[in-house]
Amino acid sequence: MEQYVELPALHLKDGAKTSEDVPLVVEEPLEIRVNGSPYAVVMRTPGHEMELACGFCLTEGIVDSFTDILSMGFCPDETGEMKNVVQVIVKNAPQEDERSPGPRALSSMSSCGLCGVRMLEDIGRRLFPLEGGPQIKADDLVKMQYEMLKRQDLFRTTRGGAHAVALADAGGGIIVVREDLGRHNAMDKVIGHAMMNGIDCRRCVALISGRISFEMVQKAVRARIAVVAAISAATSLAVNLAERMGCTLAGRLRDRDMVIYTHPSRILT
Repeated sequence: MEQYVELPALHLKDGAKTSEDVPLVVEEPLEIRVNGSPYAVVMRTPGHEMELACGFCLTEGIVDSFTDILSMGFCPDETGEMKNVVQVIVKNAPQEDERSPGPRALSSMSSCGLCGVRMLEDIGRRLFPLEGGPQIKADDLVKMQYEMLKRQDLFRTTRGGAHAVALADAGGGIIVVREDLGRHNAMDKVIGHAMMNGIDCRRCVALISGRISFEMVQKAVRARIAVVAAISAATSLAVNLAERMGCTLAGRLRDRDMVIYTHPSRILT
């Protein structure tokens, strides 16, 4: 499946008009079914669907580890295509009155990872404070932003049309970078990659290409990622949640300039 397409557009520059084909990031729905029942529809960029479904199940509270997932795979949609529906079979699936809020009431849009969750309070039931976690040098965070940018092929091709999340070790060494039109999808993809490859997120640092919003902190805490940095700023709700959960947040990362919002002891200056 293509991650971008070229479509005709009119380009206005300095008063001149030209017709050109512009590369656009692909946006398609992905239905995630859990044990045969529809759970959510997320709008995503095609690619790494199993990682996305795996990470989504962890950050939603459907599973607590990769060992809770018995199998994953594509299944046909109403047209018979095997590309936009993923079936996840899990053991001991939580009931609606337990940890999980139950199936999403709405689709999850590309801009928001929490659309359709019935009650905000349900999210807190699946979160537990972080302890320990890695320490990373501020200079290594600076290096990470350049290393991530080198791997953002879709971002360059679509001229800024995709977000990215990088997962790195405590020395700033990049483990994986995933791109998607949604920041939350990119986060689920790197978390899913870690789960499927036996990578301990408790030893990792996450770097986000956009802002740090509430759902990004929520996903990091569920995955036990104790240090989250971003090129852009954090929201007030994200900072409040990170403070309560013991998560280190750093934002507005520009070269050697950054703002550390919470738990600064993990970033060595």
